[in-house]
Amino acid sequence: MSLPRADALSPIDAATLWPQLHRLKTEVIATRVGENMLLGAGLAATGLGHLPRLPRTLVLGIRRGLRYRGVLVARELAGGAGWEVVSLRISRVTDAEVVAGLLVSAAHEASLRGAHTLYLRYAEASPHEDGILHGGFVGYTREHLFATPAMTGAAAGGPFRKAVARDRAAIFRLYCRVVPESVRRAEAVTQQQWRAVFDSYDCEAEHIVEGADTLHAWVGIGEHEARMMCDGGEWEAGLTLVHRRAKKPGSLVVSEYQEQLANLAEECGFLPLGTRVVAARQLAARNPLKEAAAVRSAPVPQ
Repeated sequence: MSLPRADALSPIDAATLWPQLHRLKTEVIATRVGENMLLGAGLAATGLGHLPRLPRTLVLGIRRGLRYRGVLVARELAGGAGWEVVSLRISRVTDAEVVAGLLVSAAHEASLRGAHTLYLRYAEASPHEDGILHGGFVGYTREHLFATPAMTGAAAGGPFRKAVARDRAAIFRLYCRVVPESVRRAEAVTQQQWRAVFDSYDCEAEHIVEGADTLHAWVGIGEHEARMMCDGGEWEAGLTLVHRRAKKPGSLVVSEYQEQLANLAEECGFLPLGTRVVAARQLAARNPLKEAAAVRSAPVPQ
């Protein structure tokens, strides 16, 4: 099938796009930052000062005459190795061609900007899944969302302390221990890719539990979502921390391989909200360096 071509929109075009969003009534991908970034890009085009710093943003649109059939917004993640699709809207109820065309064009534009991987999250059993798969994306894991219950009383202090910049490498090692290899190969093989994935979590506060020579647990809490990684028995303490610190309304994100956390969260009153698929498209080939071994030199016989 021949896909429609998506054009990269200038900041001025992005500014004029904001009033037309009501016509793009079908949200294929709608994260917490998509529309805010589009509005910020439009304001930046006006030359207004004192605006919060925005990541590099890519806005693509497919037009039919003066109207848009679909619009996509992507942002650069930390380190520049990864980009994330944060918003994708279409004018029809379903339009697989437009969805695939926007995603293929986004992959091309992101690769021109130095990206190695393009990530997105979409609802499980989405009617737009065919278009997403045709756009070259492969789902590699699922995330279950749980609503954070209302706090019923003051929570006691736990074993967690606030994470600082020097803990970043230890958090990456914890990630390598607790996340299955099949997920890590598709998501973050290197620490640079992990920086991009970690940036997509949008954590405003981080807390860790230290052991003798390693980390046992990590909790990241953002404006709308909270996440946990645990390599010990700190699940309950982590849920208590999320219960106390997460903003309401909020949700706890539990990956499909964290069955123990999912069961414990339901026992603690976290209500299931739904499931989403995490997908990625690789934009660059990974060529491992050849290993070299030292050998003794010997004179060549004459």
